[in-house]
Parts: sequence; C-alpha cells; structure tokens
Amino acid sequence: MAYLILIKHAMPQIDETKSASDWQLSERGRASCRHLAEALCPYKPDLFVTSEEPKARETGQLSAEHLRIPWSPVPNLHEHDRKGVPFTRREIWHAALKTFFARPDDLIFGNETANQARLRFSRAVETVVETHPHKTIAIATHGTVISLFVAEKTRTNGFDLWQRLDLPSYVVLDLPDYGLNTIVERVG
Repeated sequence: MAYLILIKHAMPQIDETKSASDWQLSERGRASCRHLAEALCPYKPDLFVTSEEPKARETGQLSAEHLRIPWSPVPNLHEHDRKGVPFTRREIWHAALKTFFARPDDLIFGNETANQARLRFSRAVETVVETHPHKTIAIATHGTVISLFVAEKTRTNGFDLWQRLDLPSYVVLDLPDYGLNTIVERVG
C-alpha cells in the first residue's frame, strides 16, 4: 500500500521581527527530525518533498537524510499566506484561526482565504501524488494547510485537527483514495 504522509514541520526559532514564513528550525527542532524519521520508518517513504519555507524545508531535508531517501522542495506547499500579519498572543491567534476555518470564503487575515489556501495546496499535493504513482510520499509542510486538506478529503473538522497537531506531527492518508489512516499528534 502507498501512503501520503503530511508532516507539520519541527519547532522553529521564533523571531518576532521576521515573518513566520522566514523562520528557521530551532536546535530542538533540528534534533527532533531524527525522531520524526524513526517514526516514519514503518511507512517506508520513497521520497520527501517539502514546502519552500525554511522550517519545513529543513524538517524534510534532515528527516530524508536520516532515512536515506531523496528530497526536494516543491512550490505551492507553503503555509496559508500571512505575510505582514504581526506576531500575537496565543489566545488571539487561536480565535483568529477558529474564524478562519469557520468562514473559509472570507479573507480573515493574511493574503488568502482558507479556501484559496486549500485549493493551492491541494493542487500541489495532487500533482506530487500523480507524478509519483504507487509511491509513499512524505511532505514536510505546515499545520493550517494540512488541516484544510485533510478536512476536505476526510470530511472532518479542520480547526479541531489544527489544534491537535504539535511540532512536529503528521497525518497519514492511504493512497489513492486519501482515506484517513493515522494521526500522530506529536513526535518525540
């Protein structure tokens, strides 16, 4: 059986002076990539693809190196476009994301609606899957777009999934039907 493994990146080094899309992994995040790779071994991934954002790209690269499989960044696997959105307190952030998921056609914050982000991400994921038929593919990416994608494919609540996913974490979908196999809320 082939799987699609959607991985929420490891812990970044938070720098409130930069956009989250520019954050690198923290030392703790880099160290967790070995545990992530070990957790993925039972699925026998054939390749890793990553978002082009540094924290996800580095998560995928380090994990792929531990697994000794090829990896490459792929366009349009990035997080919901929120350039220019300032860093804020956790409770304010959660309230904004709850509204974002509840009103997917409205521009709540950032530069994409939830549906625009989901559509962009879905097209990129489906292109990767079509390009590598019958392969198990690991994708290092971001929590919001993972949650939007999985919610659509499995008819589940995206906000609830978003709340459950820690850094790093992953969701395994069976291919080719995108059936929900496993959710690992936290690695390590």
